[in-house]
Amino acid sequence: MSAGATLSAGAGKEPLLAAHNLTKAFGELRAVSDVSLSFFPGELVCVIGPNGAGKTTLVNLLSGRLAPDAGRIVFAGGDITRLAPHDRVRLGLGRSFQITSIFPGLSVAENLAIPVLARMGRAAAPARRAWKVPGVAESVRKYLDEWQLADYGPLPAASLSHGSQRLLEIAVAMAGEPRLLILDEPTSGLSLAEKPEVLVHLRRLAARAHATMVLVEHDMDIVFSLASRIVVMHQGMVLADGAPEVIRDDGRVREVYLGAALEAAPSQRRERAPGPAQALLTVRGLEAGYGLGRVVQGVSLTVHRAEVVALLGRNGAGKTTTLKSIMGLVRPSAGEVELAGRRLTGLAPHRVAAAGIGYAPEERRIFAELTVRDNLAVADQLARRNHQRSRPRLWPIDQVYALFPDLARLAHLRGDQLSGGQQKMLAIGRALMGNPEVLLLDEASEGLAPPVVRMLGEAVARIRAQGVSILMAEQNAAFAGTAADRLYILEKGRVQFEASSAELGASAEILHRYLAVAGGEARASGATP
Repeated sequence: MSAGATLSAGAGKEPLLAAHNLTKAFGELRAVSDVSLSFFPGELVCVIGPNGAGKTTLVNLLSGRLAPDAGRIVFAGGDITRLAPHDRVRLGLGRSFQITSIFPGLSVAENLAIPVLARMGRAAAPARRAWKVPGVAESVRKYLDEWQLADYGPLPAASLSHGSQRLLEIAVAMAGEPRLLILDEPTSGLSLAEKPEVLVHLRRLAARAHATMVLVEHDMDIVFSLASRIVVMHQGMVLADGAPEVIRDDGRVREVYLGAALEAAPSQRRERAPGPAQALLTVRGLEAGYGLGRVVQGVSLTVHRAEVVALLGRNGAGKTTTLKSIMGLVRPSAGEVELAGRRLTGLAPHRVAAAGIGYAPEERRIFAELTVRDNLAVADQLARRNHQRSRPRLWPIDQVYALFPDLARLAHLRGDQLSGGQQKMLAIGRALMGNPEVLLLDEASEGLAPPVVRMLGEAVARIRAQGVSILMAEQNAAFAGTAADRLYILEKGRVQFEASSAELGASAEILHRYLAVAGGEARASGATP
């Protein structure tokens, strides 16, 4: 840790949490290498760095999900290096996860009741009986109100949009009232309209004298507006540690990470030939939802051969439900889905996949306990079984490795040992091995560092060049504008606007009305490819 950071943040204080020479390797890969850091009471520290820099591995070491190969961790004066995660929580060390981790079968209120019961020493009490414990209902109501979740209290957590689920997870972490709270990409999946409200709560918690916040974050606008101190990781080591203004001017940081985000260089749009007239994927009058709630209301769209189409919209607009309905994961209540004239409506997901549609979900859904190689091998076996001789196999495993070289380098690692960006590469590669004619990508750029988003844009172009059509659900208007040929904007489950990417980019009014961003804001809060 730099001397300046130590003096400014912790002069006259004992660190609440100190990591000494932490090292963690996965085979030959050193994910964290000899890292020493201290976090002081009342600090709000952002940990940033490229995908694969070791940020999540560091968080897993601090929270006890991983044991270090070397080094030790001290919290509140006691050595917790070998302490179990739940014992660290009892001491006051809380965390949230990069992939949303809530109890989907419980109601929103019941999810919040669990940490409240734990604070009262009643962790073993069933969540559904929590309301008989004095004080629980009042505490839960307070967090529901603070996080604007009161209207969703009795609903199953699984019924919430991804953005609302992220809000719930952070609220659950805060309901435990930890002394130190680690948030792994807390704004991942939130719309630009939702992020300011989250920041208000984070600042309020950090302002409490006993609270310390450590955030892993990719959004540079949030990092530089929120952090009192920034730690930059690169290749498993601490590259820089200091105040935001110091990090902003650090040449090493610019070189390895921040250049694309801070320089705001104009994106280089590739020239595209006019889109072919032949429709490949056709969706007409699609309606779908969960229970009695209708999320998608009459959506119609078309994807032509070798075309990239983006669905834009705020969280809860119906983008993910549209993709899931096409894939057969959500059964539409009305409408039709056709692939090259073949009706797919009502088919089971595996039959939709065999027909020629691949799906890379927002939550990745890789096999965490299998290696990268084995994840792809499973997809390869299914592809061989479903192979249609009329369509040549374009994506054997060596082609996937060529598209994403990181996967070849990390082929021996388990899925849960990969960074978020690497997991997304694996999910996309696995979907491609099914030999799809149309690839559905759900929030592919979400939570990725600017260089990785740029690489993803290049991968989309290469996939398209092989004749594969792509339908992507995106919140990052800057990425969608450079990667897609055409765009549909969804609001409240309906298509409100359709245009080419060039037409949308020239319409600030449409961007403000339906996405609540303008070009500059989109670049600041999302990685511009």
